[in-house]
Amino acid sequence: MKKTNMVLLVSMIGFVLLITGCSGSKTQIVAPLPQEIVKLRVAGFKAGSEIGAIPELNDRFMKENPTIKVIYEGMPGAQYTKYIRGKFAVNDAPDVIMLHPGLGEVGGYAKAGFIKDLSGEPWVGAFTTAALESVSYEGKVYGIPNDMVVLGVYYNKDIFEKLSLKAPSNWEEFLAVCAALKSSGTTPISIGNNDGWMTLAALFTLGSSLIKDQDFDRKLNAREIKFNGTWNEILEKWYSLDGYGYLTPNSTKVSMDQAQKDFVEGRAGMFINGSWTLAGIVQGNPDFELGMFTMPANPPGEEAIVSVNIGTTWTINNKTNQLEAARKYLDFWSQEQTLRQWAKSQASFLTLQGAKSDSPKELSDISRSIMSGRTKEYLSNWWEQSGDVVNEIMDSAQGVYLHALTIDQMLNNMDSTWDKSTIKGGGSQ
Repeated sequence: MKKTNMVLLVSMIGFVLLITGCSGSKTQIVAPLPQEIVKLRVAGFKAGSEIGAIPELNDRFMKENPTIKVIYEGMPGAQYTKYIRGKFAVNDAPDVIMLHPGLGEVGGYAKAGFIKDLSGEPWVGAFTTAALESVSYEGKVYGIPNDMVVLGVYYNKDIFEKLSLKAPSNWEEFLAVCAALKSSGTTPISIGNNDGWMTLAALFTLGSSLIKDQDFDRKLNAREIKFNGTWNEILEKWYSLDGYGYLTPNSTKVSMDQAQKDFVEGRAGMFINGSWTLAGIVQGNPDFELGMFTMPANPPGEEAIVSVNIGTTWTINNKTNQLEAARKYLDFWSQEQTLRQWAKSQASFLTLQGAKSDSPKELSDISRSIMSGRTKEYLSNWWEQSGDVVNEIMDSAQGVYLHALTIDQMLNNMDSTWDKSTIKGGGSQ
């Protein structure tokens, strides 16, 4: 029995010596098990020429967080809105979701319980109060206000100088500029309306100066007023430009990218869009001399109002299975280095407290208007039924171009859509 125990003991000692290398001076290093890679699904309405620094920022985030793989899916605005709605409907929404501010998207999805309350995140206090209000609902913060953007009228400085034109400051001067451009054989305003977005942007730029009632949103939400009776001048002014031949012909068959290309290549004198398109414009023609002015829908003697907004906001799916990775992603986006790189790629303005924006020279004129406080948020931000109504605006707008609808019918469609959305209890979503 003792002999058997001795044999077992010797065998065990031999095994230990074997795995330690026998010399006693070296130990075998056991490689750690590979960490599991988390796939973080991120979706946004930034794609194509508007994608900006998202690819570079995602690459940097993944280098800093090697166990997280970001899978980004981007698509144009109108398509994206329908895509996100559909994904939430089948419980398959991405982990991190880019939304627009206000009741239309952030507020609507928050009300429906689709996105997380982020009020307790450490980055909240870094942003300005005004920026946080745009991504809040009932006093709680639901997204990161990445940047502030501006809608305005880009113009080709070389063409303007050749025709002795200057940036207009009121509607009469604007019409005169359009007439001069048309007479020279240049399309006055390049626009693509295959999805209605560019018309929506143009209407917002006009409405900033024409909607003067500070209580407008409350009255509209209470149905004390309707679009037919308040938006008539906005639509009449815009579609008069088409009637004069000042817009791209057959624009419902033209994409935004094609409209931008026509402007960059000198076939049009002006292009209405957001500051975020500047990088794509300059990339298309680095030698292009351009500027941006506020859409002068105002009569002589009044000042034009700039249409501004929080450009993008990241939110987190309330049912995400990758919460910690999503929180890390938003924390990354709250850092000044990240936001400066993003703002530069979008020609937008910082929303961090005490941070000075690096405005590009092309936006110097409109930047002065912003600094003076002559601004208004996008018109739809605080409409209770904005989601459905904004889609209706884009759809009906195309009908007016095609002469399938009148302006009055478009306004009635907007009101009808609002009322139907209220009845079905859909709210903004």
